[in-house]
Parts: sequence; C-alpha cells; structure tokens
Amino acid sequence: MAANDSDKVEQFAAVLLTEMLERTRKNMELLSPEEQPSSRLPFALTPSFRELYAELVRVGIFPVVISRRPVRAIVGDVDWRREGREYLLTVLDDRSNAVFTAWDYAWDALWDERKVSAESIHGAQSGKEKKGFFASLFGRRGAAKPDARTVDEDHHGDVMAGLHTMLTELADRRGYLPLFHDDVKVLKGLMRVKPARLLKAWKEINQYHQQEFYMTGQDQAKPGVTSDCLQKWHYNLPDRIGEFLVLKAAVDLEFVNKPFIAKYIRQSARTQEEAEKGMPYLSIYCKTMPHAPVTQS
Repeated sequence: MAANDSDKVEQFAAVLLTEMLERTRKNMELLSPEEQPSSRLPFALTPSFRELYAELVRVGIFPVVISRRPVRAIVGDVDWRREGREYLLTVLDDRSNAVFTAWDYAWDALWDERKVSAESIHGAQSGKEKKGFFASLFGRRGAAKPDARTVDEDHHGDVMAGLHTMLTELADRRGYLPLFHDDVKVLKGLMRVKPARLLKAWKEINQYHQQEFYMTGQDQAKPGVTSDCLQKWHYNLPDRIGEFLVLKAAVDLEFVNKPFIAKYIRQSARTQEEAEKGMPYLSIYCKTMPHAPVTQS
C-alpha cells in the first residue's frame, strides 16, 4: 500500500470511529431518563453504561469493522479530511451498507460464549490484547485461573466468556436490570438511528403529553394521543430502542404512570406472555412502578 493510500485509510478510520462514537453516545443520552426512576433501570440506560459502551466500540468493535475488506473499499478517492463525514453519512443512509454489516458481525462475535477468538478479529488486534482489555474493563485481572477441565482457555488462549455474560454480571453487581440475551439488538441498533430522529420522537411525545394532560378547552388533545404517539415510535424504531423510549416516558412524564403503562402494554400485546417477550423491560418496570396517588375531592 502506497504512503498516500495508507494516509487515506487512516483518515477514513478516524472519521468512521468519530461518527460511531458520537452517534451512539447521543442516542444513549436521548434515551436515558432525566428524572429519578422508581425502580431499577436497564443497564443500557445508565450513564455508567455509556462510558463502557464507548470503550467497547473503540477496542472491541471498531478494529473488527475497519479490518473488513468491504469497509476499507469505501475509502475510494474521497478527501476524508475535508468532506469525509458528509460522504460517510451518504454511505450510512443505505441500510445494507458495508459498515453496518461489519458492525453487526463484530457485536455478534463478541456477544456469545466462546466466540472471542483470533479468527474473529484477525488483522485487528491479538487475542492477548483483547483478553487484557476485557480483564481491565470487567475487573477480572486478578481472578483465579479457570479449571482447564471446564474451560478450554488454555488451548485457545484468547477464548473467554461472551459480552452477554460479562455485562449481565456487571449490571447485577451495580444494581441494574441484567441484560436479556437479545439485548445485542440494542447495542447494534444504536448505530442505525440518527440522533435527530430520536430527538424528533421525544419532542413529539412531549408535545402530545402536554396537549392531552395539561391543556384545556379547544387546546386540549383528545384522550389517547400520547399512547398513540408512543406506539408509533415504539414500532418504527429498531428493536428495543422504541421500548426504551417508552420506558423513558414512564420515568420522565407525569401522566405516563402505572395505569397508563399497564393499559399501553395490554393494547400492544395480545397476551401477558407476548408482552413479556416483546417488551421485557417495560413489563418489569411497570410491575415495580408505584401506584398513582389518589386525589382527595
């Protein structure tokens, strides 16, 4: 590779990493409740998770993404210093672009047990470096060495528990709701959402909540518009992202209370089993929400 080509790849890599970190950070901030929750939150909606997620992207995800040949082919003849971000955004507007494909591949490779191996991250970094990163991140540096009879780490060297197991343990230690196995959808979905879209969704939800519950007379919106708006965004955003937006409303909006959420869940799922499967965090949070205060006449 010529020196000029190498410089272009480095410039492209810098633009790509910045966009990954900025987009996902802003989305997590927009999804995180501002008020004090009445019960345990999903780990993914906490400030401490935002820091952890950024490190995971930098060290565990981005090296895999940038090592993929279809991603490196994006470099082309673009002047990445001057117009790189604008061009990258046009690439990301295509839902089947190479970046998203590599992004999904990287998360899936890290998520499950015994899939973190040199083969899955070739050309990115060594298994020893990866192992050291996870040990530092999850506080396992001083842990006792596993029994070779139950773990084949001695054979593969760099094979270890997947992110699902490690993040679930960390969430439990910090007092947050442990992660469901399909929460990898959240971690992958954050990159696909433009922050401006989440901001628009939240403004719209707030507006309908204000019009339905605080306005009077001709300015008051008809009953149910807030629920309809929540449902609209719930099912038009990537898996679990929409559910988190509804959960944010349950924390931050006064009248999206326990009766409101219980009714919302009943209207959104045919059975309790379907609700717990399709909206697991919202179902758990609703059960632990305090009852709305009874007003004295």
